[in-house]
Amino acid sequence: MIEFDRISVRYDAEKVLTDFSAKIPAGEKVVFTGASGAGKSTLFHALLGFVPLSGGEIRVDGLKLDAGSVGRLRSRMSWLPQELSLGLDTVRELVFYPFGFRGNRERRPSESRVKECLERLLLPPSVLDKRLDEISGGQKQRVALASVLLLGREIILLDEPTSALDDASAEAVALQMKELEGTTVLSVSHDNRWAERMERRIEIIKSNG
Repeated sequence: MIEFDRISVRYDAEKVLTDFSAKIPAGEKVVFTGASGAGKSTLFHALLGFVPLSGGEIRVDGLKLDAGSVGRLRSRMSWLPQELSLGLDTVRELVFYPFGFRGNRERRPSESRVKECLERLLLPPSVLDKRLDEISGGQKQRVALASVLLLGREIILLDEPTSALDDASAEAVALQMKELEGTTVLSVSHDNRWAERMERRIEIIKSNG
């Protein structure tokens, strides 16, 4: 269970989130919607401990997010931001990037498992041998998602996961999310195709002032 309990976030004098509350049961697939600037991405940054709360609490399975717990809670999450700037050159580097960190090395997938995951996302296994500048934005988005799926965390955060995808690719990605039994998926999207495929839609209302 992820609980946002009347959380507020400010950037200097600007309110980004004000008294936002929601409860997300384990395993639920949720999409947060709302106008640009409403604080959807900020909600993820708060959950990951990247920005401080100006009010309220975030709890994961009853554990309050704070300086002492943020490391443990992050280790349970995978995050795919809308823009990736990792300075990598090849598709293979992108897929295996998270597994270079000490805490993830034991999770490193086999080549066959990687190729199977890519195929489920409508990507040919041969894409592994390409440079990132040789593939499309939609392909790159799905490669990054494959890396997140292969990491196998219990909570997945996706920021605009279908922004560069056609209908067939978006459907394939949504299907993979639905098949993750027991995995909590929180997403931010302006895409109605995606929102309609999630189990619940939560609208975030833009703060005034």
